[in-house]
Amino acid sequence: MSNSESESADPPQALRSSPFSGCFILISILVIFGGLIVLYTVVGIYQNRTIDEFTQAEAAEVTLLTPGSAQLETANAKLEQISQAVKNEASERIEFTAEDLNVLIASMEELKDFRNQTYVERISPQGIVAKMAQPMRRGVFNKTPRFLNATFVFQPEVRARTVAFKVVDIRADVGEVPEGFKENYATLDFFRLDPELEAMKSHIKSIAAVYAEPGKLIVETKIPDVEPVE
Repeated sequence: MSNSESESADPPQALRSSPFSGCFILISILVIFGGLIVLYTVVGIYQNRTIDEFTQAEAAEVTLLTPGSAQLETANAKLEQISQAVKNEASERIEFTAEDLNVLIASMEELKDFRNQTYVERISPQGIVAKMAQPMRRGVFNKTPRFLNATFVFQPEVRARTVAFKVVDIRADVGEVPEGFKENYATLDFFRLDPELEAMKSHIKSIAAVYAEPGKLIVETKIPDVEPVE
């Protein structure tokens, strides 16, 4: 594209899993929605002035839930269900609400950096709907950030070696995000758990599905397939 300025950003760091056996799936899911993940788009696709139309100079205020003891107990019990199902090689269906996800963001040490920058508003059949304040760099030499304050919609899906979350919509607080920007963002497949993580390697065979229903994020476990004997 002629007369365009290159848009670059620091690539997101590898997603980290929980050190606890059964918690890595939900922690990894939540890390994906952490507001510190920097948007990283194809260099040269959009002029800076175009991106300025749907970004802002300051990060939007994002709600932080202050969970009570009952909310903490409920969310942590569901993590334990995943842990036990994987350990016991059992088929289970565990349901997480948007509140459960926000409780974990607010309470887990592994997720402390993501507070005040990400809030799961609801879960619909279309996916996980999250309010996010995403920092974007202006270019190689200009380190001053701007922010894509927007509502993101993610559709979870289990793949052969990992779990991914496809961006299906970005609804900016100001202006309108071009369809081409959304399409390229989805194609680049950033919101994907690293299949080389040891936790992913050892757990993915026990994950049957991760999907959205009205008001719920469903994690289904299964009895792992028996490896053929050579």
